Amino acid sequence: MISEAEVRAALDEIHDPCSVVAGAPAGLDEFGLVTSVSIEPEPDGAAVRVTVGVTEPSCLMAVTFIRDARNKLAALPGVTHADVSLDPGLRWTENRLRPEYRVRLERKRARSRRS
Repeated sequence: MISEAEVRAALDEIHDPCSVVAGAPAGLDEFGLVTSVSIEPEPDGAAVRVTVGVTEPSCLMAVTFIRDARNKLAALPGVTHADVSLDPGLRWTENRLRPEYRVRLERKRARSRRS
């Protein structure tokens, strides 16, 4: 059966445009936009349910994130059903960044300050 790590890795293939503009592209999980992952066994594989958020309530990327995440997850081997929904209650801050990404972002910011 598919693992949570595999689900999160697939979601990290979808980059948040704010991170791209910052010069340090980050996937949805790295950027702290994945709020829940659930994997339920089914007879032929697994149903994956994911909740994602956006950085700002007015962010126009919500529909794109949901569509892209659903497509990425549905394409994973063993996934029989992929359900992705928006977490309207997410209040994103930089504290949600994954530690590995935070280090990468800080390195990028340091290089930018030196330039």
